[in-house]
Amino acid sequence: MIISAHTKKTKRQEKIAKGFILAFVILTIVILAWIVIYVLFRGFYYHNEVNYDVSNIKEQRIVLNKALDPVIFIVHPKVRLDDLTMQDLRTIYTKQRKENWGHYTRQDLKVETFALDEGNVFTDTVIDFIQGPDEAINKFTTYVADPESMIEMVASTRGSIGFVPASASDKLGKRVRTVSLRRISAVVHPSVKAIVQNVQMQEITPDELKAIFKGEIRNWRQIGGIDLPIKPILPPDHSPYSVINELFLPEEAPGDAVQRTETIEDFFEIMKNSPGAIGICFYNDAAEEGEGLLIEDIRRIESGMNLTIHFLIEAPARSGAWGGISTIIINTFFLILFTLVFSTPIGVLGAIYLVEYAKQGMMVNILRLGSETLAGIPSIVFGLFGSIFFVNILGLGIGFISATLTVTMMVLPTIIRTTEEALKSVPVSLREGSLALGATRLQTIARVVIPAASPGILTGVILAVGRTVGETAVLIYTLGSNYELVRGPSSSARVLSLHLYNMFAEAISFDRTFATGAVLIFIVLLVNYSTTKMIGKMNRMAGK
Repeated sequence: MIISAHTKKTKRQEKIAKGFILAFVILTIVILAWIVIYVLFRGFYYHNEVNYDVSNIKEQRIVLNKALDPVIFIVHPKVRLDDLTMQDLRTIYTKQRKENWGHYTRQDLKVETFALDEGNVFTDTVIDFIQGPDEAINKFTTYVADPESMIEMVASTRGSIGFVPASASDKLGKRVRTVSLRRISAVVHPSVKAIVQNVQMQEITPDELKAIFKGEIRNWRQIGGIDLPIKPILPPDHSPYSVINELFLPEEAPGDAVQRTETIEDFFEIMKNSPGAIGICFYNDAAEEGEGLLIEDIRRIESGMNLTIHFLIEAPARSGAWGGISTIIINTFFLILFTLVFSTPIGVLGAIYLVEYAKQGMMVNILRLGSETLAGIPSIVFGLFGSIFFVNILGLGIGFISATLTVTMMVLPTIIRTTEEALKSVPVSLREGSLALGATRLQTIARVVIPAASPGILTGVILAVGRTVGETAVLIYTLGSNYELVRGPSSSARVLSLHLYNMFAEAISFDRTFATGAVLIFIVLLVNYSTTKMIGKMNRMAGK
């Protein structure tokens, strides 16, 4: 068979067109999949670089004096905490108002501080270590008589923190959790922080600190600083500074690269008079003796699960900075439910009237044009309308009922138009057959037309649910921003989309923003999947 040149050209053009269409389809799918996967990944997992004034070295048994037992800090098992910085420990024990663990663990839980009764060298030393020279243990701290009582009190008091000597560690069991302390800091001579030709050392990593004392890094220029030789200095090699020397002094120091000192006073005296010097010491000493020398930007990588069961079941607190989103999830479902209760009957009945009863003419065409126009109006316009009409004119105020009615007005055009098309798709022969059998027009619509059009009607409801879940602008002016569970029509509330917007706009926590976005995606996927299953079941039943 001979194929003409024109036919070949036509087929070639068809292949090219199909290729372009396929490429754009694949590109669209890839972009959408990338967006969803990225949000879900960031929602489930966090990986952040955080700067502290202490390194990431943890001590569980803190040696304060070579003649005394090391101290161990313990917390209630419900406190999700692995380690604390020295500054955080001081803040918890010395603030005049009770702290909240949300600052450190994201959980809404008040801190309860405990301390051993003073009067012995160990307790006095620990309290001096915690409070420092310029602060005092806060008045909310409860004092207990002995380590056994301390363990019992911490184990039975939610949000509690206390301390015991290391000799009592065998009595801890699983009733309490031990918390490591991060108190090793770095200090540098002011020359290291100087700005020279727009160059300044911004931060340092724990690995870089160790490399400096191993002799692998000898000039500040190697880690982003100015061109200045590095002079590493260590505190005296005796308790409690032995741990620092063990960690940072290389087994074979390259010549006199690392300078050692006899006393902590000598250490800071040398630090203050040696350009390019860097030293390792405890935070307490740096805060008290090394004013202006402390490096406050030691980088630490923090990672872990972002979307946890605690995030889903705990109530939010303090602007969403900690706690969970349980009440916000429930408020979202309430908004969906009541919006559908108001919008679905009105939308379906309105579409039935337009298709089955209304005389097709100019008025019906105007109504259809109006509904199509309203379906394309930005949601913020509906929000402004709801704020003026429902909140102010009707006096409903900012709250759940105003938001629900406004969202109802927004999704009605979508339900009406999709329901109209679903009703029009029902063959006229079904209507005629029902009427021929003696059914009334109302019976025909209720028992024949609506069941046959139900998959299309349900599709419109799905679109309404999707828009209800995803809209934010319409709720800004009508719903309010309360984190509590909706308790009545006038309750101010917050739903997932609004919570996500506020968290991002106020830069409260990007990790929690992505976690909220992941939950929102799962809800939309769950609704779509469930409805698709229902439509499939309806179609199979109709086929039978």
